[in-house]
Order: sequence, then C-alpha cells, then structure tokens
Amino acid sequence: MSLLEVHDPGLRDLIASDAAIERIAGGLTFTEGPVWRGTHLLFSDIPNKRIVRWRRLPEGPELTTFATGMSNGLTLDRQGRVLAAEHDGRRVTRIADDGARTVLAEHFQGKRLNSPNDIVVKSDGSIYFTDPPYAVQPSRPGVVRPPGWWTQPIPGKEQPCHGVYRIAPDGALHLLADDFALPNGLAFSPDESVLYIDDSAHKHIRAFALRPDGTLTNGRVLLDMASEDPGVPDGLKVDVRGNVFCTGPGGVWVCRADGTLLGRIVLPELPANLAWGEDGSVLFLTARTSVYRLPTKTRGALFSRPAAD
Repeated sequence: MSLLEVHDPGLRDLIASDAAIERIAGGLTFTEGPVWRGTHLLFSDIPNKRIVRWRRLPEGPELTTFATGMSNGLTLDRQGRVLAAEHDGRRVTRIADDGARTVLAEHFQGKRLNSPNDIVVKSDGSIYFTDPPYAVQPSRPGVVRPPGWWTQPIPGKEQPCHGVYRIAPDGALHLLADDFALPNGLAFSPDESVLYIDDSAHKHIRAFALRPDGTLTNGRVLLDMASEDPGVPDGLKVDVRGNVFCTGPGGVWVCRADGTLLGRIVLPELPANLAWGEDGSVLFLTARTSVYRLPTKTRGALFSRPAAD
C-alpha cells in the first residue's frame, strides 16, 4: 500500500514518498485528540474514558494514563496547560497535572452544551470549540447511525443548534456559528486571519475570516471532501506554509490555503485526528485502535508561535 495518493506534486514537498510510518501504540479502542506537550504526546482513549500519555524513554516507549474522563479533542493554552473538549461531560475543562479539572464552559444561555468535540486556542488566549451532539445520542458498537440522525429530535439535547463557540479571555462564552450540521475539527491559519472548520455531515471544510473581536465572517467552502471511501472530515491541523491537513474519507486530505487538493496520506487504519510534535516536523495520527508517527518535510503552525509571556 502506497503511503501517498498524489493529486498534485506539491504533496511530495510536504511528505517524502519513502517516509516511514511507525505504529507507536496499539490495542486501543478509539483514539482521538492528540497534542504534543513538551516531551510527550497526549491523546484521548475515548471508550476507556482516559487521556493517555506516550513518551519515548531510553529504555523504550511508555504508555500511561495522564487523567481519567471521556475527552475528545485536546489542546494546550498559552501557559501550556491541557484543555479538553469533554465528549461525555458535555463541557470544556482545563486539566491540571494532578487530574483536577476547572470547568471553562458547560452551559450557554442557561442550557447544557451538546458534546464539545474539538478545541483550539488563539494567541490572545481565547478558546474556540465545536459542539456537535455525538455524546448526547451515542452510537452503539457495531450500529451505524441512520442518515440524517442529527436532524431528528435527540432526547437530552438542550442547544437548538450544533454550534461553534468562543470563550473570550475574560471567560465569556459566545456563539460564533449556528449553521453547521456536525461541526468537528478546527484550526487557525498561521497568521490567525482565517479559521478552518470542517463539517462531518456535509463532508467539507469551511474557511472563515476572523474579525478583530474574534467573531467570524465571510464563510466559504474551502474543500469538498465527498467520497465513497469510509470516513468523514474530523481532525484538522495547519502547517507553517498554510497547508491544511484534515482526516477524512480514506485517510488524511491535504490542500493548500486556496483549496487546491494536493492528495491524501493513506494509513493502515482510518485516522480520526492528528497533531505535530517533537521538533514540530513529526505528525502524530490517532487512528481507531492505534497511534502512528510520521516524519514530514514541514512543521506545524503552532510550533512557529512565540512562547507565552
């Protein structure tokens, strides 16, 4: 199986054709939300309701539990603290190294959030997250959700929309977009002038311009990811050159900032999310029962940011 499905030669400028993909963890159930933190990788092990820490020690790799709780997307704030989009807890939290949680968002206009899915932090400290209803109506093992399930009444769902939200630096929660079917992964362009958000139901990535107050405008479809291959748009990251990497049908889709499709990275398992780590050039991919490591010829956009004050 070839690692790269090339649609544009520019893909080979980002990933070497002979790059070796390494399976660094396996035997899991459904992995998500990878984030690199200093010397180790954190990722969500959703069915087992924990955040896993992976690190490579002189004596070999180590896999331990960093914290318990059913999180999905993870990221770091400007101080390097772990933030979690809590799938089952229906909230956004900050998790201390001892596992203690501080709730950052749980209700909007007096009603519970659906199930925060993915999360990013802007350089001003504001937090953006998506809120589809997956955990309000969880799927049963081996049972495929019916088409359009999200359009039907869901017992326990309190929010009227599946929104994209912003937590301002002062802690205030704002609804930024209410016209997504199933919003999922999100990421900023390197200069933070654009926010990319994918919609798993519509199988596309949308791009929004950011106003100075952090709100969104001029939304447009960046990339149509419709495909007969299994999978939907999910985790999303951007490199220093502005290229967008999004897990989706058949693998990781890679496009330029203008929407030109470069191709796909095809893994042994269908990936759900991804993040750069180590020196910023290594891509870690959570894929169903495993986590993979892939060297690249580029770097993640977050690694180009100046350190927090």
